[in-house]
Amino acid sequence: MITFEGKSISLHPGQTVLAGLEGEGVSVETSCRAGVCQSCLMQAVDGDPGKRARQGLSPAQVAQGLFMPCVCVPDGDLVVARSGDAHQRVEAEVHSLEPLSDTVLRVRLKPLQAFDYRPGQFVRLITEDGLVRSYSIASTPDLGPLVELHVRMIPGGRMSARLKDATAPGDRLTVSGPSGGCTYDGVDADRPLILAGAGTGLAPLWGVLHDALARGHRGPITLYHGALDEAGLYLQQELRAIEANHAHVAYKPCLLSQGADLIATVKADESLKTAGIFLCGDAPLVERLRKALFLAGARLADIRADAFAAAA
Repeated sequence: MITFEGKSISLHPGQTVLAGLEGEGVSVETSCRAGVCQSCLMQAVDGDPGKRARQGLSPAQVAQGLFMPCVCVPDGDLVVARSGDAHQRVEAEVHSLEPLSDTVLRVRLKPLQAFDYRPGQFVRLITEDGLVRSYSIASTPDLGPLVELHVRMIPGGRMSARLKDATAPGDRLTVSGPSGGCTYDGVDADRPLILAGAGTGLAPLWGVLHDALARGHRGPITLYHGALDEAGLYLQQELRAIEANHAHVAYKPCLLSQGADLIATVKADESLKTAGIFLCGDAPLVERLRKALFLAGARLADIRADAFAAAA
């Protein structure tokens, strides 16, 4: 049984809190519905939502009683409320839209009020009609006021199509967030860094790389970027320039269509057991990478991840 705004709602066996609320006509902001994007955060006023519903949340969020109702199947009664200030919301003006490849659109937004974030976190874009999608932040606040996102063009994707075909500089969107802990904060500046991802998983890695360099990271940094074909390896020229200008940075593109194996390549990194590791991209790939690197000797405590889940 869950209680929301004084109303008791019975859940069927195995039913999530989100499904129970929606079954009673309660509108909840959602996107992935898989316990990744954190769009649907709610607060547990009384009762235990369980570990699965709090996986990936920061200690501060857990302390506030926040949880993800989309994956919460409570063992007992639960009193829930809307999360209030769990997400900062600001209006942002579209500054520019630039294709980085045939499948990736660079979206730069200018928040119209203060918006604090760390490179490598993610935000939710919200349209005026309530469409919500999560995107990782590729920019760094120290280098300018614009928030940069890399949006993958998905066939039939509602948000990507809207941004590409029906959005122009000067239009406004709501930005909610930030969330996620895939940031450079707390990393020893002398230890090696391994940054690995595929597709638009490059976006948070791009932000983390620039943040590490801006903050004087001294240890070797290796960025592995996997893609099915050459077109998927966007920002190659810029990454080659960074590599040329910083002796301790190495860029390692992996073309899967030519037989490259991203997981095997990263596993072979000589610094694996001592490096700080950042993994970004589609959730199945991130989980396979995390498991493979752990089995190869990496410490789980040294792995930070930003796993993407497709919107339901």
